[in-house]
Amino acid sequence: IIGSQLSGDFVLPENQDIKCVFIAGGIGITPFRSMIKYLLDTKQKRDITLLYSDKTPKSFVYREIFDEAKKQLGFKIIYTATDVNSISDNWDGCTGRITPELIKATLGNYGEHKFYISGSQSMVNGVKKMLKEIKVKEENIITDYFPGLN
Repeated sequence: IIGSQLSGDFVLPENQDIKCVFIAGGIGITPFRSMIKYLLDTKQKRDITLLYSDKTPKSFVYREIFDEAKKQLGFKIIYTATDVNSISDNWDGCTGRITPELIKATLGNYGEHKFYISGSQSMVNGVKKMLKEIKVKEENIITDYFPGLN
């Protein structure tokens, strides 16, 4: 067993005025759950939008924490299910993958935001490429992926 100190750059910015977008695919929601729970516990209001994509509406986890952050802290949360065949008539989220159109419609002036992306390596790479194509600056994109997931 090898241990080391905590490190990495997948953390909230120290400057609480920076607008953030969390983009999660599947299990990639895990680090965002920790960040949002911390903000709830410390009652920190920040301008954060969560775009959370998973296969089916039943796949979304931690909704109670995210709904509480929406209620208490004013977070904007968009759920999008990618398996359109699994969606019932009462689904109130979006369908399909996260697209430039969804980002633009959700954020407006998205160039002012810092983007955090977490999920499988292919999802993270695809979203990062998409963000660069819509002219998000490289320094405003922070990534974390789960090895072994496609």
